[in-house]
Amino acid sequence: MSRDQKYYQLARQASLEIGSHPGLKQLQQIARRSKNILDFGCGEGTRLNTLLGDNQQGHGVDINRFAISSAKKQYPRHHFKRYSGQRLPYQDNTFDLVYSAFVLEHTTDPEVVIKEMIRVTKPNGKLVILCPNFGAPNRRSPNSVKNPITKLITGLIHDFLPPSPEHLPWTFVNPKDTYDQPDDDTTVEPYLLSLKRYLTNQRMLVDTSSSLWSQELTTKNPRKLLFKFLGERSLFPFNFWGPQVFIIATKPADI
Repeated sequence: MSRDQKYYQLARQASLEIGSHPGLKQLQQIARRSKNILDFGCGEGTRLNTLLGDNQQGHGVDINRFAISSAKKQYPRHHFKRYSGQRLPYQDNTFDLVYSAFVLEHTTDPEVVIKEMIRVTKPNGKLVILCPNFGAPNRRSPNSVKNPITKLITGLIHDFLPPSPEHLPWTFVNPKDTYDQPDDDTTVEPYLLSLKRYLTNQRMLVDTSSSLWSQELTTKNPRKLLFKFLGERSLFPFNFWGPQVFIIATKPADI
């Protein structure tokens, strides 16, 4: 079995059910009442197919040739295209819903990706982003080489004294050569708070932003327990430090 086959087999298994994940449940609700839907980073198509109703047709793009080929074979009622990594192959203002689920952390230019997602979203349409919150001051990706204490202090300072929201101040990391666990192929560390500020700067209206503390794994670490306690009580900035990024934004009619 090739690396691509192994990777997308695991992705398919993980995408067959929505389960109790609050972000995916909300995404499915939005998708079921939307007419034109785009899955950015659709992989082999299972998540798109799972999110939509039996009578819905969706669109998906992915940079991987194997993934798109598999998606077309498995789910012929949907429409799949390969993405070049720059401009999406759609006209402006095409989709009622554009979403990305656990993909942004694997991109090499997240600003280009997000701007393209906004471009193809219709006025009053929805943009939904779900991904790991690796860039939070208390977290790190499997590929991070930063000192955790240094990252915590620097991140805390940036929460209160943020860099310019015109750009995403995210850390890029080197993906591992082998794929032994989820996110070994991470290339960038997204962070909810800076993403919210960036989207607002892009004139998007952020309806929902959550770091999904409910998805935190069980731990006995006192520091992690303290951060979770503070975050679940919506105390700034700890409310942005949960395990995942979940944002729903609306594209205004005038952009």
